[in-house]
Amino acid sequence: MDEHRMNAPADSTLLICASPRARGTSMMLLRRVQAVTGGQIVFLYREKGTHALLERMARADTIVISGPCYINTYPAPVLALLEAAALQAPWAGQRLYGIINGGMPYLHTHRQGLESLQLFARACGLRWMGGFVLGGGAMLDGQPLEKHLSARRVVPAFAAFAGHIAAGRPAPDSLYKQAQRLPGGVMARVFSAFLNRMVDKGLRRHGHDPYGPLPYGHQ
Repeated sequence: MDEHRMNAPADSTLLICASPRARGTSMMLLRRVQAVTGGQIVFLYREKGTHALLERMARADTIVISGPCYINTYPAPVLALLEAAALQAPWAGQRLYGIINGGMPYLHTHRQGLESLQLFARACGLRWMGGFVLGGGAMLDGQPLEKHLSARRVVPAFAAFAGHIAAGRPAPDSLYKQAQRLPGGVMARVFSAFLNRMVDKGLRRHGHDPYGPLPYGHQ
């Protein structure tokens, strides 16, 4: 990998949006990092081939991956990218940060995505520098972080996380853990009702009755 980095600008930063939505919460968070660190944003879903993106990753000094949590981890294209990158190991010690957000407010349901990045970095010669988990991210739907239910704590915590990236320092998990508290029983019921309505709305938008009979073969 060293030969790919010979002409790379000093302290270059590559910001990878790993969401299929260009205006979603993952992108919103990445824009906040870009405002502090600079760097170039690329869309994983729009890259023409994995090889071109791997070359850009190899030329960067710092890599930040921001994406949604789909069933306890990042979307499949992120894992496919990591598998392809592993074939080019060892890497040249690039700094790797991760951001993952999900609908559930419980942080442990999204943490697995960061652990996947950490294992990849450890096995392939990158430096794992930490990440940020945002619970309730789907509720924002790309709106500013100031709209988060825990904005008073989350906004400064994420700003501190971005500052660690800009300085090239490891970001401690305590930043996101202390900023987001588990909801109590009443709030858990409110979250559940809200998320159920979101699912029902999505099904109706695609022509399905969420409370109607199941299609043939799925009873």
